[in-house]
Amino acid sequence: MKKLLICCLFGNTAGSLAKKMQKVADEEGYKLLVSAVGLDNFASVQPAFDGFLVAPHIQYKLDEIRATVGEQRPIAVIESLPYASLAGDQVLRFVLATFPEMAC
Repeated sequence: MKKLLICCLFGNTAGSLAKKMQKVADEEGYKLLVSAVGLDNFASVQPAFDGFLVAPHIQYKLDEIRATVGEQRPIAVIESLPYASLAGDQVLRFVLATFPEMAC
C-alpha cells in the first residue's frame, strides 16, 4: 500500500480533502492511504510516506519541504480550485496522473 501525505498550514483543510480522496480511492480499489498534516508536524511524520501534496497557499515552502523529503520521493502542489473546493476525486486523478507509481 502506498502512502500519500497532504500538507497545509494547519492540517484542517488538508484533512478534509484527505478524507474525500480516501473515500474515492477505496471505492475505486486503489491501495492508497491518504493522510494530512500541518506544516509544523510535517518533518516528523514525512519518513513514513511515499509521496506528498502541498496545499497551494503554502507552495512558497516547497523548497524547504523538498529539502526535508529529499529527491527520492515525489512532491507536487495541488491546484487552487480543486483544493479550495475539496474535490477529492479531482485531486486523486491529479495524483494518479502525476505520480503513476501511486496507482497500485
